[in-house]
Amino acid sequence: MPASTQSSFYRQLKMLLIVAPLCITAGCATWQNGPEKKSECDCAKNTNADESRNKTPNLSEQRQILNEGYSLLYKEAAKLNLTELVLYAKSESDQLKGVITDVANYAGKVEKDFERIAKDYPAVRIDLDPLPVMEKRKRWDIGKERAIDFAPGIGRSGREYERTVLISMLNGINHERHLCKVMAEEEPEASLKKFLVDTENGYDVFYDRIEKLLNKDYFKN
Repeated sequence: MPASTQSSFYRQLKMLLIVAPLCITAGCATWQNGPEKKSECDCAKNTNADESRNKTPNLSEQRQILNEGYSLLYKEAAKLNLTELVLYAKSESDQLKGVITDVANYAGKVEKDFERIAKDYPAVRIDLDPLPVMEKRKRWDIGKERAIDFAPGIGRSGREYERTVLISMLNGINHERHLCKVMAEEEPEASLKKFLVDTENGYDVFYDRIEKLLNKDYFKN
């Protein structure tokens, strides 16, 4: 492979790895070195949810379940916060750049709020890993496939690319807002319930904004 071609290939590969977190925002993958491999026996015998609950034996079952939700919300907010990285991959319209920047800024604020809550409320955990192994493997596999869409040079481009980005963000935000909703219904602590409702409302704003943008400019009537 010529040196110039090899250099271009590695630049594209590097950008693919930078942009890949965006596909995670739709709940598609876990951005690590890959889902942990376990033997068939281990998977049948135990799940990550069981292991997470074993780390908090002194909490009520309701609080343990809520903590699994808080951990998922925190991780997904951190991933949404990374969506600005997509701006380094390809040229986008100003309206897409604006949406990406605003969503990333809001998710970054939510991420910090969760970290503050975890310090202020000792019973709240945001570091649990409740997903079963096979669910993580499925998400990882979907994420690898979706990452190709964002790859510089070989992925989608133009309006098709922007539509794919927006749909991925819409799906990720939809997961977050519905999880906030069902958790708020179960959260007994008034201040935490308010935080979940406020966060849900914040995600609702972006969901409506992206949905309207898709219907107006990216879907054919």
